[in-house]
Amino acid sequence: MLIKQSKNSFIRTTERYGYITNQLTRHDRSYDSFGADLLREINREPQEVDDIINRLLEVYSGVDFATLEADFMEFAESLAKDHFIMLGETPEELDAKDLTFSYSMGNPKTLATDFYQATEKPISENTQDFFLEEVQGKPLISNIQFELSSRCNERCIHCYIPNEKKNAGFDMPTAKVKDLIDQLAAMGGIHVTFSGGEAFMHKDLIELTRYAREKDMMVTILSNLIALKDEQVQQLKDLNISLIQVSLYSMDPEIHDFITTVKGSFAKTKAAIEKLVAADVPVQISCPIMKANRKGYRAVLEYANSLKIKAQTDFIMMAEANFDTSNLANRISIEETEELLRDIMQYDPVYKQDVITKRPVSEEIKFDLERYKKQRVCGVGYDNCCITANGDVYPCAGWQSMVLGNVYKQSLAEIWEDSPKLRELRRITQESFPECLTCEARDFCARCLVRNYNESNGDMLKINRHFCDVAFLTKRLAEEYFAEQLKKNYGETK
Repeated sequence: MLIKQSKNSFIRTTERYGYITNQLTRHDRSYDSFGADLLREINREPQEVDDIINRLLEVYSGVDFATLEADFMEFAESLAKDHFIMLGETPEELDAKDLTFSYSMGNPKTLATDFYQATEKPISENTQDFFLEEVQGKPLISNIQFELSSRCNERCIHCYIPNEKKNAGFDMPTAKVKDLIDQLAAMGGIHVTFSGGEAFMHKDLIELTRYAREKDMMVTILSNLIALKDEQVQQLKDLNISLIQVSLYSMDPEIHDFITTVKGSFAKTKAAIEKLVAADVPVQISCPIMKANRKGYRAVLEYANSLKIKAQTDFIMMAEANFDTSNLANRISIEETEELLRDIMQYDPVYKQDVITKRPVSEEIKFDLERYKKQRVCGVGYDNCCITANGDVYPCAGWQSMVLGNVYKQSLAEIWEDSPKLRELRRITQESFPECLTCEARDFCARCLVRNYNESNGDMLKINRHFCDVAFLTKRLAEEYFAEQLKKNYGETK
């Protein structure tokens, strides 16, 4: 029996745990140290299972071959069932079982939202819950967002990056980006995101994408796509990237171009999306809602559905990274938010399932307030950070007034392990927001440290009332939905 890691799966292990994720199915799993030992033996080359068992016997010398083989095969068959790995008798059979992304799939990853996988044994907590506590006090970086270029070919009216930074923009040298990818790989990283500014304004974006893939990294690109060249489309397909996320604000060209302030940007972005879809490159649309386009979300959603891709929205917005809140004049009011949410709930079943209706909490994860108090608020400082073109390291892309260090002066590891500001961030837990611990709208809140920080002149613990109003609004609409469903179901059983 042969075994091989899928081309879409990525494995990382430490002495403490093992982790595997699949960029096609969007499923992932975490394991204890025994599972890590098993994962460590699997790679992208076909191997005889017996050879793996014999190597494992050197680690588990007190276990007989048959017992270890049974344990390993149970482990491997579970992974194979969910397409993390392939099992077969020949290399050709393994290759035939290795899935390739295509929009002709019944439910491509560009539409899926619920990535919980079915398993033979119940899983009491997902991987996010596991890492939530696993990394506390011992953070392990997994993802870096690279601002490859601070230059941008659009000037969007809502953007959190100040225009003066784009106007005086420049690119990070290719050699430096490669060096940082090497450093991330050495630290156990698994995912890079290329953005800007505008990522495609960096002349070596494809070369850097190829380099990251050679280092066994997942690659996501954030872009407006207006600088995408035709020859780059097939290159991106061949590189098997995880995803391209593109901003599309309206199906009305005038509204889209008004938001980007670039005439003709709608036509270029739309054409690029369709070229990528035709080439089976995974794409996802981001459609932030603001006053200018709040009536057009449904048309963007319908367009996305017609292409079998997902459109996601954000209607809260973020103030500029320099504490300038003038861009928030474009934020929709709470009354407009209610109108939008009601429309989305009616016409977007994905949003209704993923946001309004919460996934039921299993009996194994009953709410524990004391445990909740110790949990982090978000992943900044725990598993990811952002590096800009000038080498500054930020907690995340929008947090550009908090510099953690600079990669031209320090190694990535030094910044990650020794930055005083990172240590401060890592001390922030749910308990840092005492008024939120027992809030009735807690489960519907999109609390965000950087939004607090940018909107409150650098105070990450000060929550703007608008965020609370949105949480309570979402709670009320969810309760209305549940009540309607109960009434409907009761009526049907009468």
